[in-house]
Amino acid sequence: MLKFLFVLLLGNFIVTPVKSQTLKILPIGNSITQLDNQHYSYRYKLWKKLIDDGVDFDFVGSMTDHYNCGTPTFPDYNGHTFDTDHEGHWGWRCDEVINGGNSSNCKGTGHLSTWLGSYTPDIALIHLGTNDMVQGQSVTGTINELKDIINILRADNPNVIILLAKLIPANESLYPTWASRIPLLNAEIPSIATDMQDENSPIVIVDQFSGFDPTTDTFDGVHTNSLGEEKMAQKWFDAIQTAVGSGFGLNIKTYLEGPYNGSQMNTTLMANIPLQQPFNVGPWNYTGTESVEALPTANIVDWVLVELRDAPDVASANESTQLIRKAGFLLSNGFIVDLDGISELSFNTNILNQLFVVIYHQNHLPILTENALTESNGTYSYDFSTALSQAYGDSQNDLGNSVFGMIAGDFNADGVIDPDDISVDWSLQTGLKGYYQSDVNLNSNVDNSDKNIFWYKNKGLSSNLP
Repeated sequence: MLKFLFVLLLGNFIVTPVKSQTLKILPIGNSITQLDNQHYSYRYKLWKKLIDDGVDFDFVGSMTDHYNCGTPTFPDYNGHTFDTDHEGHWGWRCDEVINGGNSSNCKGTGHLSTWLGSYTPDIALIHLGTNDMVQGQSVTGTINELKDIINILRADNPNVIILLAKLIPANESLYPTWASRIPLLNAEIPSIATDMQDENSPIVIVDQFSGFDPTTDTFDGVHTNSLGEEKMAQKWFDAIQTAVGSGFGLNIKTYLEGPYNGSQMNTTLMANIPLQQPFNVGPWNYTGTESVEALPTANIVDWVLVELRDAPDVASANESTQLIRKAGFLLSNGFIVDLDGISELSFNTNILNQLFVVIYHQNHLPILTENALTESNGTYSYDFSTALSQAYGDSQNDLGNSVFGMIAGDFNADGVIDPDDISVDWSLQTGLKGYYQSDVNLNSNVDNSDKNIFWYKNKGLSSNLP
C-alpha cells in the first residue's frame, strides 16, 4: 500500500509532514480524459485504485459532465461515490486549453488560468496533443503550447508535480494520418522534461503509448473502452506512486571544521546568514527556493545542501544517482534541520536501491555517507561525526575529542583545496566582514586565520565523491 504522506510546501519540496492532507489531482486533457456519456474514462478506474491504496485525494477540475452531456452511471466503490471533477474537453487542442475552445455538447467553457482560480492541483495528469496532431498543428508548436500549460500550472503552484503523457495511439486502418502523426509528437514530449527541469516541480513522462492496442483497447479506434481505461489508469497510478513516494524523514549530523570550538560549533555568523538558501550559484546551481522571513532559532551555524543518492553501493553513488536536493540549517550541535529550525528534513521519493547522502557547504569539502542509511519508524538516520570512516574515502578531519568533521578551506567550492582558493577568492575578500565564502571559521570576517589556520593545513586535499 502507498502510505500517503503529503506535506505543506514551502520553498523547495517538503517542509513539515502533514498526515492525511488531501492530495488534489487534476486530470487534464481532451476527449480521452472526458469521454462521452456512455463511457467511464480512465478516471473512474484510477479513482478505484487510489481508494484501494488508501490515498486521501480529491480529483479537481471545472467539469463534471461527459461529452453529449450527462455521465454514465458510476457504481459506488467501497463506500465511496465517484468524484467526477475533471478538466477533459472533447476535441480541444493545447491552444484551446490555454485560450478557450468550442463549448457545444458539454465540451466545457473557460480556459486554464480561469479554472485555476477555483482549485490548485498538487499533481496534474496531462494527456494533450491528439487533436493538435489531427488538425495539422506542428509538432514544435504543440510542444511549445504544452510548455505554456506547464508554466501556467506552475504559476498557480510552483510545487505542482507534472505527469505528462505520451499519447495513446490511434487505429491505423481507421485513422492513418492520426496514427502516423501521434508518434511524431510522442518522440518530442520527453524533451519537455529536460528543457523545463525544476526541482520544485518535477515532470514525469508517463508512456501511455507503449502496450496500448487501439484495435482492442478503444471502442472507435481513438477513445478507450474498458480495457483501454484499465491500461491508462494503471500507468497513471504507477506514476503517482513514483512521484509522491512514501515520505520519510532524515535525521543527520555533521560538524564543520572551521567553526568547531572543541565541543560544538560557534554561531557567530548568524547576524549575516542570508534568509534565502545560497546554493543557487555554481558549482551547485541548485534551483530550490528555500527562504525564511527570519532565522528560526539562535543556534544556527549556516546553510547546508543535502543531496540524496539512490545506488546499490557507495562506490556507485555518483552524481548520476542523484534523487533530490534540499537546503537546510546546520545547528551548533551538528544536526541538520528544516526551515522551522526544529524538524528533521523530510522528503517524498522512492528508494529503489539503497540511500546514500551527500552534504555540501560553501567552503568545506563535501562528504558522502560511507554506509547506506537504514530506515526506522519512517526516518533515516546517520551521524558523520563518530569516525573518519563514516564518510566515504575517510574524507573528514579529526577535530579532537573523538569528533570528526568536514574539511575546511575550499574557498571556491571546486572540490580541491589549492592555490586557486587564495588567488581567486580569499585575496579578493580578505578584510571584508559579512557573509563570504572565504570565511571558513564562520566568524563574519575574512582574514589571515581563514588562510593560515585552515587553508594551509588542508592544502592539497580534495573531495572524494565518486
